[in-house]
Amino acid sequence: FSNACFVVAATMAKKQQSTRRERNGGGAASTSSSIERARQAATKRRGRAKNNNNDAASSIKPSTTQLLFALIAVLAFASLLLLIAPFLPLPTSNLVGSINDDEELLKTREFLSNFVCNYKPKLTTSDVDVDGYCHTKLVAAPKERTQRVAHDDYNPAFQLSSKVYSRVVILQQWFQFISNKLFITTNKSVAIPAGELVMRLPRPLQIWDLDALRDEFIQTEFLGVSDGPLVTHRETGNPLDSGAFLAVHLIRLIHGLRGGECNDSESQECTQPSSSEWTNMRQYEQRIHLLEPYLDVLPARHHDTTAKSGSTAEDAHDHPLIWPKSTLESLFPKYTHTYDLIVHYRRMIQSEYDALGQASKVFAQNVDFSEYLNMRVNVLSRAFGVSATENDSGAKWPKSEEAANESLLDEMISYETSNFGTYLDKSHQSSSFKLRSMSPLLDMYNSHPNPNVMWRYNEKTSSYDIRASNKNSLSPGDAIMVSYGKYTEGHLFAKFGYVNGDGSSPTEANLAVFHRPLGDVGLGRQYSLLPFHAWDSVSSPKGEATQLDKTKQVVGMQSKELLRYLIFDDGYKECVKVSDNEEYNQHEELKLLKLQHLIRIANDLDAWVVRLPEKFPDAKPPQSLSERPELGTDTSKVGVNAKKMLSTCRLLSLTVDDIGREAVDYLREGLSSDKFEVEKDGPTLEYRTMMCVARMCGVAMSRYGEYLTPKGRQEPKEFGSREWNAWYVRDGEMRVLGILRQTLLNEANKLKRQHNLQNDAAMTMRENGACPIELSLPLLRKIS
Repeated sequence: FSNACFVVAATMAKKQQSTRRERNGGGAASTSSSIERARQAATKRRGRAKNNNNDAASSIKPSTTQLLFALIAVLAFASLLLLIAPFLPLPTSNLVGSINDDEELLKTREFLSNFVCNYKPKLTTSDVDVDGYCHTKLVAAPKERTQRVAHDDYNPAFQLSSKVYSRVVILQQWFQFISNKLFITTNKSVAIPAGELVMRLPRPLQIWDLDALRDEFIQTEFLGVSDGPLVTHRETGNPLDSGAFLAVHLIRLIHGLRGGECNDSESQECTQPSSSEWTNMRQYEQRIHLLEPYLDVLPARHHDTTAKSGSTAEDAHDHPLIWPKSTLESLFPKYTHTYDLIVHYRRMIQSEYDALGQASKVFAQNVDFSEYLNMRVNVLSRAFGVSATENDSGAKWPKSEEAANESLLDEMISYETSNFGTYLDKSHQSSSFKLRSMSPLLDMYNSHPNPNVMWRYNEKTSSYDIRASNKNSLSPGDAIMVSYGKYTEGHLFAKFGYVNGDGSSPTEANLAVFHRPLGDVGLGRQYSLLPFHAWDSVSSPKGEATQLDKTKQVVGMQSKELLRYLIFDDGYKECVKVSDNEEYNQHEELKLLKLQHLIRIANDLDAWVVRLPEKFPDAKPPQSLSERPELGTDTSKVGVNAKKMLSTCRLLSLTVDDIGREAVDYLREGLSSDKFEVEKDGPTLEYRTMMCVARMCGVAMSRYGEYLTPKGRQEPKEFGSREWNAWYVRDGEMRVLGILRQTLLNEANKLKRQHNLQNDAAMTMRENGACPIELSLPLLRKIS
């Protein structure tokens, strides 16, 4: 059976093979014919592919009808755009904002657009009277009370001359605006190139403190001219800062304008007749109406002694110096750094007003404290510096003919103010004078440490020239941003009423935890709680004997406060007791010398303040005060500048064994030096020094109380409000103290381990309790 199956299978295989040969034609001949058939098949396939491509191309190619319909659609869309174009706001209008019929905004826009920009000289013979100028790309933004760079050169007047052209321009602006938003990210378009002039402010539109000091009313009533009184602070006898007289001068100009209006209209609403001594403007009759638009837009803040609800970012004129006391104390802990700055500014303004009112009944009858406070804040926050030389035409203008030949130095010395007069006579060594100027329009630009424009006083034209920064060009939509100077966040807030909020400014904290500095309180020679001669090296003692005795009494009270720094006796296992005897040992003498040095530096604020550098020094300015700023590059600089504070604590931590066992002689010789700082010595002194500063940081931080808790450190939601600004300043101060304290504790422990000083008696620190202050009280009798 198997053999039969095999035979059948073989027979079938031969039959199939025979069939294949027949189908292929058999042998070599069949091979050639198969090649020919394959060639013909390939030719047919290429032909079909070509026909398919031709069919596809013919289907894509539009017909005449399709082209006509497409053209009609494009024209219809273009017509629709041209039809709705007049109803589209210009991209630049987003910068300007909606004004409608708001009189205040209309007035502000008029001022921003014309007061400086379109000013033409009135005195063609004067060197200081030059054209005002604003770049053609600048546009008024009245809601923000500033100027911005426009998106284009479009003039709405085009709508009157050519409706079609104006509509095309509007559409072109929008396409460009959308393109910039969608496609331009890092490389912005340039509207004003770097270094180009942006604005020029001529001298006749500026109001200097020198102008105020030349005011005949001010000279007679306050500066001792014509046997009049010389106004001074009642508590100290210090002369007033020239900024106080500038504020009085501005109020007089405003009241003079009101008086003139009364004369013209015979209005019965005026409380003071224009012929009165206060509103007599004969000296300024050629200038007062020129300045009227500026005086009319100066911020008017209303001082309220009652607490108010929280402000918003839009409260452009909200300023901490205007806040009621309850608001200030609800946002800042007492005796912290920024709190003290605000309090001292307010004390200065109150003391100035009291002194002016006491010297002049006319002033007291015409100006209430609220009005003076408002104008004084304007001067503090809006005046720019002027570096004028002896030959400066701006300083000589408008000078009376009688004083034309008097030198500027002699004139400045004749004005007894805190920054001129006797102080200038003794301290003036340069060829220029530091004056102040109210600067219209320039004072409406916001400030940032990294501005996009730079301002400078041009001595040749006596004008302020504002140019695009050499590093940055200005792009469409940019807000004009200047720099008011280098300020810490706390001082910026206390003086100008705002913060940058982006880590671009340094932050300070005060470690004078056991006493309050009375001399330099952060305001320089503008204001002090002590006579200037008690703490600076220029002023001479003057005043009545009773006033000098009062100064000694104040210093004596401060000395008792300073004793609290000496009650720890760090480095001693036992407390150092000072005897009442005239003779004392070297430990007692060292403690006495420490107190004498403390008295010398007690009123030098730099000896007690520590500073944290900018966290984001390259941060870019925001485009509006309500806009959260973009943070720059974190420099990771956490090193706090505490050099002078470390010197202060080295003084407090000295023992007789330090400085080569010559600490007593070292401090005794230091009393003869104007600038004395205790330098590093050995590891034990450095350990005690770091622990001393860390102790003071702890005491300073305890003042923040509930603000140290997570709830107290929580960021308020509304950026730019008074609550947010206060939080930002507070948090910065606490951050400085926390970083410094932790850094010093770590370094002190590292030092202890490196030098194996764990059991050294010189490392003694009294952290849980100080020595009784009674042990040190005899020091007060010894220094008296």
